[in-house]
Amino acid sequence: MSIIFKAYLLIIGLFSMAMGLWTMAGPNFVPWYPAFEGVENNTSLANFIRTMSGVFVASGYILVRFIFSSSKVQLGTVLIYLCAFMLIGKMCGLLYGSFKTHDYIAAGLGLLVLIGLIIVHKQRKNLLNYDL
Repeated sequence: MSIIFKAYLLIIGLFSMAMGLWTMAGPNFVPWYPAFEGVENNTSLANFIRTMSGVFVASGYILVRFIFSSSKVQLGTVLIYLCAFMLIGKMCGLLYGSFKTHDYIAAGLGLLVLIGLIIVHKQRKNLLNYDL
């Protein structure tokens, strides 16, 4: 039974990564997905969709990593992946879409959050005592 659930989670994780990457990096949205019908490039909605598709990529990656890893994935690592892939999606949105002040501010603040997460995560790892 466990193998069935792992296979299901693997399929969902791979599908999530593939769809997220396709939506994030492709010049046009997936034409057969009804939620994207009528969404035009160079709009705030298109930029938002590309940004949020980074969450799907990160979630799919973390899901696949969880299936094949015997160690626990730390919360800080999960947050770093989510933030990093959202920023990649934001950059793809800026590449294919509009260049509004809000987009630059959101990308800059997201980058600061990512840097902060990495610094705090490294500090916490340095505080761990490995002496048993």
